[in-house]
Amino acid sequence: MMAALEVPEARRTHTLPTVPGAVSEARRWAASVTAGMLDGEAAESLRLVVSELVTNALRHGSDGERIDLTVTPKPEFLCVQVTDDGPGLAPRPRALETDDNGGFGLFFVEQLTRRWGVTRENRRTRVWFELDYR
Repeated sequence: MMAALEVPEARRTHTLPTVPGAVSEARRWAASVTAGMLDGEAAESLRLVVSELVTNALRHGSDGERIDLTVTPKPEFLCVQVTDDGPGLAPRPRALETDDNGGFGLFFVEQLTRRWGVTRENRRTRVWFELDYR
């Protein structure tokens, strides 16, 4: 029998600088605020998806000064948002198209999450995803 996972109701946000070290900082912070909420496989998926989205925010975002990473536990799943000052993208149903620099990242996001999407608000781009606890 699996132990019950701890699921607090608090939304947490961490602001990251737009520097390469933000990716590892984002991974560490997300892991720390979700400790006890996710099983091993879900925790690894969280680290991978956060790494991909923060990397994309650094690579494709504008010259903004910050990236906001928000974690919101819901009763059935974890919701995570990465918000930057970039122009955004139009997600495709097949996120498998690649370029010379790789480009498989959104395919992995699609495969590792229950769902994901992109929104624009106040001239900022938010990429969000939902992740099952188990």
